[in-house]
Amino acid sequence: MNSETGQASAVVSSAQLSEMVVDQVKNNPKFQKTAEIILQNCGNIPAMNLFIAETLNNIAEGEGDDWTLERALEEMASYCIIGRTLEDRIISLMRCGFEMLPRSDLALINCCWHSRQFFRKNHGVHYNVLITNWILEECFGLIDHFEKAYNQGYRILMKLIKCGLLKIENDNIVVMEKLARDVPDSRYHGFIWKPSLGLSGVYEGKNWLGLESVGHADGMIRTCEKDWKEISVLLVDGNHLCQEVIETYFSTLMNLRVLAVFSPRIKSLPISLTKLGNLCFLVLKDCDLLEKIDGLESLKALTVLEISNAKSLKHVPSDLFKSLSKLRSLNLSETGIERLPSSLSTLRELRSINLRGCCCLTSLPMLAKLRKLQLLDVSGATSLESFADKSINALQDLLLLDLSQTLVGHVPFLKDLKQLSRVSYRDCKKLIRLPNLRELSGLEVLDLSGALKIKEIQDNTFPENNVLKILDLSKTGVSCLPSSIRYLSNLELLNLSEMLNMVELEDDTFQNMARLRHLNLSKSPVENLPSLSGLANLRELKLHECSKLRTLPSLIALEKLEVLDISGCIFFEAFEDESFSHMTNLQLLDVSETKIEKMPGLSGLENLSQLLLRNCINLTKFPPLSSTKLKELDVCGAKNLREWEAELPEYMNQLEILNLSATRLRSPPLNNYTNLRELYLRDCELQMPLKLDNLTNLEVLDLSRTRISSLQTITRLCNLRQLLLTDCSDLHEIPTLEPLVKLEALHLQGTGIKKFPCRMAMVTRLMHLDLPDSADTLGLDWTGIKSLPGELNWDQCGMPSQLQNITNRPFMIVRNLESFRIMKGIPDLWNSCFNKFFISVCPLKKGEEEEDKEIYELQDGTSFQDIYFHVMSYHVEYTPFLEIRGFESFPTGLEDALMKVEYVSLVENGFIRSLSELGNANNLKGCWIWSCPNLENLMQEDKDNLNLSKNLDQDNLKFSENLDKDNLKLLDNLEFLWISNLPILRSVHSTGRQFESVRNLKQLYVDACPQLETLFKSSQLSKNLEILHVKFCDRLKSICEPKEGCTLQKLHSLSLVELPELTDIGLKLPSLRAANIRNCPKLGENSHEQFGLKVTVEGDLTREKWDGSQIDNGAATSPRSL
Repeated sequence: MNSETGQASAVVSSAQLSEMVVDQVKNNPKFQKTAEIILQNCGNIPAMNLFIAETLNNIAEGEGDDWTLERALEEMASYCIIGRTLEDRIISLMRCGFEMLPRSDLALINCCWHSRQFFRKNHGVHYNVLITNWILEECFGLIDHFEKAYNQGYRILMKLIKCGLLKIENDNIVVMEKLARDVPDSRYHGFIWKPSLGLSGVYEGKNWLGLESVGHADGMIRTCEKDWKEISVLLVDGNHLCQEVIETYFSTLMNLRVLAVFSPRIKSLPISLTKLGNLCFLVLKDCDLLEKIDGLESLKALTVLEISNAKSLKHVPSDLFKSLSKLRSLNLSETGIERLPSSLSTLRELRSINLRGCCCLTSLPMLAKLRKLQLLDVSGATSLESFADKSINALQDLLLLDLSQTLVGHVPFLKDLKQLSRVSYRDCKKLIRLPNLRELSGLEVLDLSGALKIKEIQDNTFPENNVLKILDLSKTGVSCLPSSIRYLSNLELLNLSEMLNMVELEDDTFQNMARLRHLNLSKSPVENLPSLSGLANLRELKLHECSKLRTLPSLIALEKLEVLDISGCIFFEAFEDESFSHMTNLQLLDVSETKIEKMPGLSGLENLSQLLLRNCINLTKFPPLSSTKLKELDVCGAKNLREWEAELPEYMNQLEILNLSATRLRSPPLNNYTNLRELYLRDCELQMPLKLDNLTNLEVLDLSRTRISSLQTITRLCNLRQLLLTDCSDLHEIPTLEPLVKLEALHLQGTGIKKFPCRMAMVTRLMHLDLPDSADTLGLDWTGIKSLPGELNWDQCGMPSQLQNITNRPFMIVRNLESFRIMKGIPDLWNSCFNKFFISVCPLKKGEEEEDKEIYELQDGTSFQDIYFHVMSYHVEYTPFLEIRGFESFPTGLEDALMKVEYVSLVENGFIRSLSELGNANNLKGCWIWSCPNLENLMQEDKDNLNLSKNLDQDNLKFSENLDKDNLKLLDNLEFLWISNLPILRSVHSTGRQFESVRNLKQLYVDACPQLETLFKSSQLSKNLEILHVKFCDRLKSICEPKEGCTLQKLHSLSLVELPELTDIGLKLPSLRAANIRNCPKLGENSHEQFGLKVTVEGDLTREKWDGSQIDNGAATSPRSL
């Protein structure tokens, strides 16, 4: 060992490690023994001790996911004896600590493994360099808030320093402990597996391009020079650039060396950007509008180039790479490119090529001359059929090769590539033959899953001396494993699931796999398993739906097993072993849908957290339980269990999910299971009132089809989200639901309830309501409601008469579009809903823990609805009204509603690129469009829509195919148009004939559209326009062009505010009565004279409704301020 790791001592006390851990760790009975084993086998290494101690402390403090202290200590004790040399054992123990990092903190794990890769090639860097690299490599995902991302990076940096993986030296230089740098990344999807840019190999010496001097300011990350012209690093969001004149924005930044723009709203590269001759890094992420990259060839200093998620980018200039000779990293992932120019072959410095998700790419140019290439990722290039190279043996530095989900039938030869550690041919459905891998001495991961046409793996595929750790052959056509499988002594994961041709395994298949930790044979047709006696380190054994499996070999050797899944093995009847007492680490046992009649003893399974016996219809006796850590118990459908209630422990404090449905349960002792979140008793033979008042954490309660007659304690379950009482015919009354403020689903269909237990206005979060056949018989009180459930069985209960007489027109928030299908079948209900409510359609939120607050309610509980409508210039007579809010793809199911409504509001929808996508909304009279970031033109030619549909996802594509010539009538009836905060809107008019049909437009409001330069062509003016208000359009130069002949006879109200580039209005307005012109400096002081107005004639009118300055509290409000 070198000076960085210190000298190991033969005998050393565990006092030092004891001093580093918290009392909960120190007092654990297994700690002292584990500490002694660590010190005996790995020595007394300060950096190692610190990392191990902090790992144990985090687990003790609840930051270790499912790890318990006992399991962690046992795991460390087993890892530190793996390896022939002292250094091997230390690395093994460090790897164990890496695996205990909390998986729930994905950003921490990504940053940790990125740092391990980065510091292998860079000794020490300023912490700002490291944090910026984490951001560029997407360790935190795509960024929408730079200050938050930077602070998250700083948090993780401090955490990695605290646990000893990183340390900080003079001048804020960060280095990584050598012990951590040497840990192999053997996870199935390691960081090196999916890099974004591979930045670890692109820097020269200690030239960090100014990254060491960055900080977050003004919503961006940049170097901190006082003079804007001197900054060298800029990370900025595309929405920020939308407020600038993009063509000239970069003209003063000639010293810029690193530029990253997240979600740029551009179709082509600005000229000012292409003149940044010193630029080394150009990163353009999520460029969904970008179509051309002309001018890129002038950036000759580039070493890193990323243009990702540019689906509209089809062509790369043929001579581009001839000019970019210094390029080291190229990322064109998720673009629409069809081919790469042959000039790519000239990039001799290239280390990383990322073409992930380029679904139109059909071929690759020659790569053999790229001798420094380390990473080649073309996964998801679903049209890629061939390589130009027959062999890539010259790429001696290659570490990763990923051809997943391509159509490649023949892959290049891979001979003697000693550095190649990961190869993936996952889902290569045309791959017929595996290349010779025998000379890939460094191969650690081989993924062939889903390569259906691979029928055979040659016997000599794996050499005797190999380091393969992961082998995935799932869903291949292989019928027999190669004899060399026995050489895989380092294997840790073996996936043989869904290999439908493999009906038999030789008995010694697993004999030499002592390090195997994960074995998956799910959905395979094997009838008998080989001996498992050599798999002492096995953690997971998955045999899900092995439909022909009848028995298991002895499991006595699997003392470290944590997961055993034999669910769906429909012929399995009994375990060979009478007890699982030796499996003290077992956490999940799933025996669902088997023919098992009797379970082995489970009394020794002290770590068991999930016991699943679902639909075990032959099981007659419930095994005694002793685990205090059980979190889920499911015996649903085990209908032959008899007299088993006494076997249920009186106290299971950790139990969170309990499913006893369709069992002969009569009087379960449930009230002491105080941590329960979900309780299912559907179809149980309950014979006494349930005591549930202690279950205050309960979120789901299912009592459907039981004989329950009373629920008096339900009011104490204040966290309840779902109350399911379907077909509880003996239940005639339930207490008030008002305390259940989180209730989202209530099923009362088939009950005997005669009166609804509260006012509907009090259950504001209710998303799904099933009422008995007639809602009127329940005496529902609908007064004061703000929203209706998104799912309500209208077809069965009908429209309550009280709702039919409602006058305050509340919002009905709809998240499940199935409601529209149901309402359409009931014409009276359909008409009533659209006339009685403001319907707001929002996407269904998934996996969110925060309360789903009502959209139009302020924090103090007052309604936002009045302010919202006031700002929108909405009038009560605008009905039927429909709001569509927050969808990224077209909400399928709204087509009929759009044909019916007359007023539509589109808010924060990513799918809207033009109003043509609303289809046959031919009754449209009023339209509000607010914060739709992809809307570029109000209308598109039909041919444009057809081109657009090629780039849409499946939902949008289906909808776009329905666009036809009826779209020409879309705007025939439009009288009111209000648009705000549309960052890329370039034209209100269209070059086609569609917009000429807007002849009835009377009111037009335009706000915060920074790309607009002209509102109208003279031929497309609506002669009926009466009100025109325009504000905060920074680039607007004229209202109408050409300037001659633009007359609006009926226009009587004009407001032009904060239009710094407006030079001419270009209109004749003979009927104008009110003008509000403010902060339009290029119009001149006497602009009112253009309209024939005297200064005193309402020329200083500022209190227009649209400004929102007449709100009762006196605070001026506008879309921008909101």
